[in-house]
Amino acid sequence: MDYLLAISLGPVQEFIATARRSRDLWFGSWLLSELSKAAAESIASDDGLASLIFPATADPEDLKAGSPFAVANKSVAVVKDPAASAQKAKEAVHGRLRVLAEQVYAGIAERHAREAIKEGIDSYLYASAARAQVDDLVEFFWAAYPCPDSSNEEKYGEARERVESLLTASKVTRDFRQVQPLTEEGGWGSNAPKSSLDGQRESVIDDDAYKEGASRHLSPGKLRRVFGVRPGERLCGVGLLKRLGNRDNEEKFFSTSHVAALPLLERLKKRDSPKVSEAINTYIARLRAALNLKDRELGGVPSSAPYVVHPVFSRVVGRERVGYDGHLLFAERLVDYLDEKPESQKAKADLEAARTALSDFLLAAVDGVQPLPYYALLLADGDYMGAAISTLKTREDHRNLSEHLTAFAKAASEIVIAEHDGSLVYAGGDDVLAFVPLHRALQCARALSERFRDELKDFNGKTEGQPPTLSVGLVVAHHMDALSDALALARSGEREAKRVKGKNALAVTVSKRGGEDMTVKGSWGAIDRRLLRLVQLHLEDAVPDGAAYELRNLDLILKVNSEEHAKEYKTLGPAVRAEAIRVLSRKRGRHGESEIAESVLAELTQYISADDKGTSPASNPRITVGQLADELIVARVFAEAMALAEMKAKELNKFVADDLGEKAEG
Repeated sequence: MDYLLAISLGPVQEFIATARRSRDLWFGSWLLSELSKAAAESIASDDGLASLIFPATADPEDLKAGSPFAVANKSVAVVKDPAASAQKAKEAVHGRLRVLAEQVYAGIAERHAREAIKEGIDSYLYASAARAQVDDLVEFFWAAYPCPDSSNEEKYGEARERVESLLTASKVTRDFRQVQPLTEEGGWGSNAPKSSLDGQRESVIDDDAYKEGASRHLSPGKLRRVFGVRPGERLCGVGLLKRLGNRDNEEKFFSTSHVAALPLLERLKKRDSPKVSEAINTYIARLRAALNLKDRELGGVPSSAPYVVHPVFSRVVGRERVGYDGHLLFAERLVDYLDEKPESQKAKADLEAARTALSDFLLAAVDGVQPLPYYALLLADGDYMGAAISTLKTREDHRNLSEHLTAFAKAASEIVIAEHDGSLVYAGGDDVLAFVPLHRALQCARALSERFRDELKDFNGKTEGQPPTLSVGLVVAHHMDALSDALALARSGEREAKRVKGKNALAVTVSKRGGEDMTVKGSWGAIDRRLLRLVQLHLEDAVPDGAAYELRNLDLILKVNSEEHAKEYKTLGPAVRAEAIRVLSRKRGRHGESEIAESVLAELTQYISADDKGTSPASNPRITVGQLADELIVARVFAEAMALAEMKAKELNKFVADDLGEKAEG
């Protein structure tokens, strides 16, 4: 007798969301995929690769530990003995988790010894409590239902429906275990401060390490080098795993500061010369002298394919060329390297010397241009996936859908990393999470949506009359802001995109310090082309910044955007649009040197005006004056990054070609 087995691992959102650094997010997302992959491999080892429905792959190497193949937190398969398969999968999950945790503890002990700290590592790290916390991390749920003939649509459909109901019931009847005191075997409860990441578990780093005057006090530098924490930052066993975990010898990752620095690094790449190389070497030497840094503290970014090492902003370590982390280009980040409290006189002098060295380097290499402090966090999710899974009737159909999702997930890595200089956090099934530099963010989001559409186009007509599509939330965040805040905004943006009629949408949120968050959204094919066209106009200095803010004020004064003023908008709309056109016509572009070109004015007018039949083309739907103002402001952010990277407006022609073609014909 065959059974349909479904396995779900948790916690998902809570575990991923508790991240203060990009490394926490980078490793935490990968860890959940790695554990799900261990469960899938366990099932395949007994019942064969073809038994897997989700995830589906024809290559057994995909399920090996450390492979780039990403797996969602849920597995579905047809098995012979569901209880045995589930138990074995659970053991595989916990086994993989323990291996990764032990690597962390070994690394801590190694760094502790390297720092020549007098007291043993046992006096600083409560390793037994850390292990107990990690062992208690995974929530493992499973359910099974008889499926005597998975090729029979009716029997397979019944089994799938029943197993989903059973799995849901299993999740809502959780079996909680009471936390035992640290003094008891397997316990980790204590009066220690809670973890700074999530406040759920007690810190496993002895508090004396943080206290000045204590016999076992560690300097800020030693805390950073041994435990990866700042003074006052506590971590539990799970937090240490996320902060210091090793993705199978892939230790390098993109910090948020590095992603923010990428437009400037692109500019630096174009300045490749002996003079620039000398300026970099001089800066690094002065930085190391000022802050007493070892080479490993200068950071590193991924160098293996599909990542490409920066040709200038890098150094040779052993036989490998390693790129410097872009956080070295931000004066506000240099304080992280101090070995003493920032308030001390020595620390102040060292920091001033480091910042002077950075200022001198930027002046010599890029004429004093500063990096922009913002980066993009991209979160994407498929639309109508539940309908797709429910509508498809057979095991073969589901496996076919799963294979297409696998192909998309693999392509996402190439799109984010190789094509748009980003850093992929996670791509599994229809989910994508990535850091993307501002000068490539809109293009990257569009490429992902197009690839998803192309990959799933054969499912047309099977899900509410249309194939699954991809909605994207894109957040522009400050590199020094809490990563958890950026994640929350990305999820909010994704939800906003999914509220667009018909979905298949993009929502862009700009969260700048000192101002309110601003979100624009719309359907793919319209908002993306419009935003990129507005970026072009900004790059050409064809639209002054003041125009957007004056249009926004006009819209706010008349309050024609909200639903409660719909009737007034119907009456005032034409007058408001006419006033908007008047505002634009008296503005001067090209830094005030000339009036806005008639062609540009006509183009902007088209965005906020209906045609003579009172309608607008689907590829260029009419928007309100307020929406145009917001989109102009949002587009300016991306234009600044592209200008910093020395991109030309014509490089965006392929993204707005349809718009330009329509205007040329007109």
